[in-house]
Amino acid sequence: MAEKQQTKGPWIHRFLVRLLTVALAVLVFWLLRFVIDDIDTWPGPNLSEVEARLLDADDLEQVEAIAIEIAQTHRTMANQKRRQQILGDSTTNSQRTMNQLLAIRRLSLEKEVKPLQEEQTALADAETLFLANQKQYQLLNDDISRLNEQLDDLQERQRTLQQALDQQRQPVREEYYTLRRRHDMKLAASKLAVLVPLLVLAVLLIVRQRNSSYAALIYAFGIAVLTQVALVMHGYFPTDYFKYVLILVALGVVAWSLVYLIRLVASPGKDWLLKQYREAYETFFCPVCEYPIRRGPLKYQFWTRRSIKRRANPSTPSNDADQPYTCPMCGTGLFEQCTKCDAIRHALLPACMACGDEK
Repeated sequence: MAEKQQTKGPWIHRFLVRLLTVALAVLVFWLLRFVIDDIDTWPGPNLSEVEARLLDADDLEQVEAIAIEIAQTHRTMANQKRRQQILGDSTTNSQRTMNQLLAIRRLSLEKEVKPLQEEQTALADAETLFLANQKQYQLLNDDISRLNEQLDDLQERQRTLQQALDQQRQPVREEYYTLRRRHDMKLAASKLAVLVPLLVLAVLLIVRQRNSSYAALIYAFGIAVLTQVALVMHGYFPTDYFKYVLILVALGVVAWSLVYLIRLVASPGKDWLLKQYREAYETFFCPVCEYPIRRGPLKYQFWTRRSIKRRANPSTPSNDADQPYTCPMCGTGLFEQCTKCDAIRHALLPACMACGDEK
């Protein structure tokens, strides 16, 4: 007895199986992504710590002290400029008041009126305030000029120290990049230590269980793991190396697929042969040499694989449809007499369409 083929089920069932297979692949991918992200949280080298360990401590302290002094100088200059602006406004007001008092005094003199004592006192006060503000404004100018010179000196010292530190930072950067690469390799090795065993497991399951009922689950798991492995390799391996790894993997996959297909053609399995025979019978072509099966109503017809599907009931009658038939091109028996019910059956298919007898 031939093995019964597995039923496919209704279309909604097949659709849900495919949908849930995709969902399973996505969920496995996310789960592995969470593990990879947790590994990424491992602490790595710190540039500040490397600088503190390798740079001259005195130079670093001086740079920090100068930076603080420069910031303080900027704040002092800003305060002095604000005071200068306030004095400038006060001086302008004093000058305006003094001009107004002088104008009143001129009018009084023109009218030969003696100025009041209050006017003379106010004019003297305005003049005194104006001169005091001018003196204070000039002192602030001198202070701001001194601060500018001090700032230039501090910035020059800062540039000199920075140049010395920059020369020291070259080996610091090299040391940091070395530690960074070691840390990245550690992360990559840890991630691959998690993913590679899963990938090997997926490959073994695919090789051994690819024809089982649960093959979709295995393929979903394998695709998710393989994608994560590819992302990790792309993220940590240099591009020059990764492109060779990628092309070698692609060559391996293509070569394996080609060998599998050639072997399938040279030594086909039972299921593959039955599928080929079924499709050939459906289009009325010999499954061995693809010569048209000219029997029954199609004995004097001409068709192709496309036109036979559009052809309705053949219009040419024939009375030899239920006779054994052999391909005249390759000699393969295509229709034969059933040994159980004596009806004409397909010679290359497992069951008789009249009585269901299997061979």
